[in-house]
Amino acid sequence: MFRQIIVTLLAQLHGPWHGLRLLRRLLLALGLGTLLAGAAPLFAQDTLAGASLQPSAAVRQGGAMFQIQRDGHSAYVFGTIHVGKADFYPLDAKILQALQQSCCLALEIDPGNTQAMIPLMKKYGFYLDGKPHQKDLPPKLQKQLTALLEKYDMTPEQVASLKPWLIATMLGISEYASQGYLSQYGVDSTLASLAKSSNKRLVELETAEAQLALLGNLSPAEQVQFLQDSVDEIQDPAKAHRSLDLVNLWRNGDIDGLAAMLAEMNAEDSFASKFMQRALLDGRNPGLADGIAKLTASANDPFVAIGMLHLVGPNSVLAILQQRGYSVKRVY
Repeated sequence: MFRQIIVTLLAQLHGPWHGLRLLRRLLLALGLGTLLAGAAPLFAQDTLAGASLQPSAAVRQGGAMFQIQRDGHSAYVFGTIHVGKADFYPLDAKILQALQQSCCLALEIDPGNTQAMIPLMKKYGFYLDGKPHQKDLPPKLQKQLTALLEKYDMTPEQVASLKPWLIATMLGISEYASQGYLSQYGVDSTLASLAKSSNKRLVELETAEAQLALLGNLSPAEQVQFLQDSVDEIQDPAKAHRSLDLVNLWRNGDIDGLAAMLAEMNAEDSFASKFMQRALLDGRNPGLADGIAKLTASANDPFVAIGMLHLVGPNSVLAILQQRGYSVKRVY
C-alpha cells in the first residue's frame, strides 16, 4: 500500500517514474542516520522473515546494551545499526530476553508509521516546480554524480526532482547495498516487528518531521556542499571503507572503537562531518535523553533502541543520563 502511495506522489510531482529499483532505494534512503550517524530509517517496511522473541544460543551477534537506573526505576538501552545482513539474526539471547521482559519498545521513530510521510517528503525532500535542478550543481559535481548514478543503475533524470541532501542520502544507502548491507535487515525495524508481533507498545522518542527537517532546512548552498562531501567520501576508497568498519565495530560491540571513529570523523574539515556531529548527534542527544528519562520514570523496564553512535563519546545520551544521576551499567 505504501509503495502505491509513493508511486502516486512521484507521478504527481514529475510525471512517470521509471525504475522500481530506484523507488526501492528512495524508500530506503530517507533515513538520516544510515548514511551519517546511525539514526533510524524512516521508511523501512520489510520485516525479517521468521524472526521471533525466543532467545537463541549463538555467537555474539552485535550491538551493546546498557541498563540505566535511578530512584528505583530502570530501563535497557540498546545501540542499533540501521542496515544489516540476514546473518545478523537471531539477535543475542540477552537482547531478546530484555525485550521480551520489557513493557514497551522505544525507538527514535516508528519505522511503520507512514501516514504522515507523503507531505513531509514533499516539504523537505523534493523540488515541486518540475525543473531539473541538478543542472545548477557545479560542473565537477554533476560529472561525479552522473558516474555514481550510473554505478547504481540510475540516471540524472530519475533524481531530477530530489533535493541534494536526499540524493546524498540515497547514494549512501546505495553504497551500503552494493556491499551487501540492506535496510530491510536494519535492527530497529526488526525490533519493531518483534515488538508488534508480541503486542508490545511502541514509543517514539522523536518525530519524522524533526528528523527530515534537520537536512531539509539546510540552505541550498549547504545542501550542495553536503552532497559534494558525500560524493567525495564514497569515491575515496579509504573513507568508503570506513562505513564497513562501522558495521564491524557494531558487530563486535566495540564502544571504544566507535568513539575513536567518531572523534576521527569530527576532526575532519568537511561540512558533512561537522554537521553530523553538531546536528545529527550533539543536537539530538539531549532530547533523546529527555525522552528516555521520562519513559523510564513512568513505565516498567522499557527497552530503548537507538543508533549506536548516540551512545558513544563525551556528549552521548548515556553521558547525559549519568550527569542527571542515572547509574549506567553495560550488560551486553
